Amino acid sequence: MGGTGSGKTFMDGIISFDFIQNYPDVQGFIGANTYEQLNVSTLKRIRDVWRDHFGLVENVHYVIGKKPPKSYDLRNHNFDDYNPIISFCNGAVVFKGSLDNYEAHSGKEIGWAILDETHMTKEEAVKEVILHRLRQKGMRLNGKDWNPLYISTTPAKVDWINEWFQIDRFEGEINEVIYNRNDYFSKEYDNKSLTICSIFHNKINLPEGHIEGLISEHTNRDGNLTESGKRLIYANPFVKAGGEFYSSFDRSRHVGKVDFIENIPVHLTYDFNVVPYMTLLCWQIVRTGDVIWVRCFGEYCLESPDNSSEAVTLAFKRDYEKRLQAGLFFYGDPSGKHRDTRSRKNDYMIIQQVLRQWVNNYSDRVPHRAPPVLARRDFVNNIFDEKYGIRILVDDKCKKLIADFEYVKEDVDGTKLKQKYKDPETGQSYEKYGHCSDAADYFLTEAFKDIFTKNYI
Repeated sequence: MGGTGSGKTFMDGIISFDFIQNYPDVQGFIGANTYEQLNVSTLKRIRDVWRDHFGLVENVHYVIGKKPPKSYDLRNHNFDDYNPIISFCNGAVVFKGSLDNYEAHSGKEIGWAILDETHMTKEEAVKEVILHRLRQKGMRLNGKDWNPLYISTTPAKVDWINEWFQIDRFEGEINEVIYNRNDYFSKEYDNKSLTICSIFHNKINLPEGHIEGLISEHTNRDGNLTESGKRLIYANPFVKAGGEFYSSFDRSRHVGKVDFIENIPVHLTYDFNVVPYMTLLCWQIVRTGDVIWVRCFGEYCLESPDNSSEAVTLAFKRDYEKRLQAGLFFYGDPSGKHRDTRSRKNDYMIIQQVLRQWVNNYSDRVPHRAPPVLARRDFVNNIFDEKYGIRILVDDKCKKLIADFEYVKEDVDGTKLKQKYKDPETGQSYEKYGHCSDAADYFLTEAFKDIFTKNYI
């Protein structure tokens, strides 16, 4: 992951040459999001590297999209169509292709792959097609079979990449080094390797004054670098990309360690979408001087077969029943009062039954109807901005709530853009994001109802 002009595609050229030279019997794949990007940007730069640094000349050492001459090593060739193929004189074969029509690559078997500017690529193209094609034997690393996938991309608010590589896990370490022009972030963990670097590491290959011009272009009137500048120049993966529904959410201020506090009332809030999971968030409200701290200490997002109001409430009860010593209140989607996901009783009747030893006549704080989306958007963002002396802090283990606050986009009408995803195994469509933040909205607008009603309704 690097800023624009940081040399990502240059590195792709070096890596691919290494595989072509040392593993000629193993087929490779070089892909980009579209054919235009692949041919005009990715492959052009890679071929420049092959020529300028390794002496590979097209139509001498390799041919693209046509049957190679008989002087080439053709032992591994059995192709009817050479259009998507780069053939090398040593027998190496590299498939090229775009990922906008990713299903066209389903029949390939490859040993290695390089994908360029993957932030524009669909998750299923990489995880359901390319990863499953990486199974050809012949490459070894530390005595084990090895089928590497290299991804090079500019930082973007792309949920699946950030989650796949657990980038938020290293937020502190990343922010410590990426603004140092002489340093960069690199980490190996599990079966992954992550590197993040700024464009300063490629300054020698850029025109004089290029970086300075970019910095000037991305500096605001206050003399501070804009969010886009932090992303495109320093490759910061945590900055705003634009269009966020919760535009005032800031991980550095609103995420941390949040412990359960004894003798403080608990506030539970629900969202009753059962796919991909049933949602329960756990909060406490603590006043410290003039500041009201709203602390989310837990989330329960249970998938099938535990995606019911009863199951998530029982999960909370098992964890905290010995520690509940003060009041308990519940909030959530008003529709739960007239429909249920698993039984003849409505959701809130089930919840009260599970929590019967802690609830009383004042525990039910479910609104009669859901608050308007635009009103609650403005209200919650103003809370994030601490307009009313209220500060939100979410425990860093609440991954799905944090992801909602980061990735939910604003639709053209100002409401939440809830994009549909399709489960490749079940074929079921669902909204991946929006459930936890809906539950948070219900809680915040009701817990601070006086402020919300006075200023937004």
